[in-house]
Amino acid sequence: IVLDFFAGSGTTGQAIMSMNSQDNANRQFILIQLPQPTDENTFKSIANITRERVKRTGKKLTNDSGFRAFKLAASNFKVWSSDPAKVSDLGKSLQLFADHVTANRKAEDILYELLLKAGYPLTAAIEKLTLAGKEVFSISDGALLICLDRRLTLEVIDAMVARTPAMILCLDDGFRGNDQLKVNAVQTVKSRNQNDETDIVFRVV
Repeated sequence: IVLDFFAGSGTTGQAIMSMNSQDNANRQFILIQLPQPTDENTFKSIANITRERVKRTGKKLTNDSGFRAFKLAASNFKVWSSDPAKVSDLGKSLQLFADHVTANRKAEDILYELLLKAGYPLTAAIEKLTLAGKEVFSISDGALLICLDRRLTLEVIDAMVARTPAMILCLDDGFRGNDQLKVNAVQTVKSRNQNDETDIVFRVV
């Protein structure tokens, strides 16, 4: 794996992709570039040039280069403050924190944060599945299943458990305050673990 901390316009990435194309190898690379501003209107930062060069190279050499671009940002989940000076009205704060997912965040944003928190690399293979009518992300050939649907059902929980992953992650907001559904989900996983001697971990975030 080639790591370039000063990627510039992305020539390192282009060179590696070209070499892979020539000898059918599988060299990997990570490019890091600060968003330094430019005088151009098309590319407002050097990081934008980096990203575009790698994208174009991938399209030229192969239909699927596996290229992913990330920007460092704040967490997709609100952080609870226990500072009394910042929590003047506890009841109001609890109500606002009921939906702890930051507004206007895409499913992919949440997905990759959960991926990292679960200990998986950003390069992990991701597959989109449809189970019981809900979108489910399968990570590393089904080792981790993540469902970000805001209206979970017991059917989708059953469908995920049936695949016997190492871990299942769901949003707490997906249960919409339905404690019975959450308890049933936990019991479904527990029963599967007991009956089939599996060790599925079920977490709600």
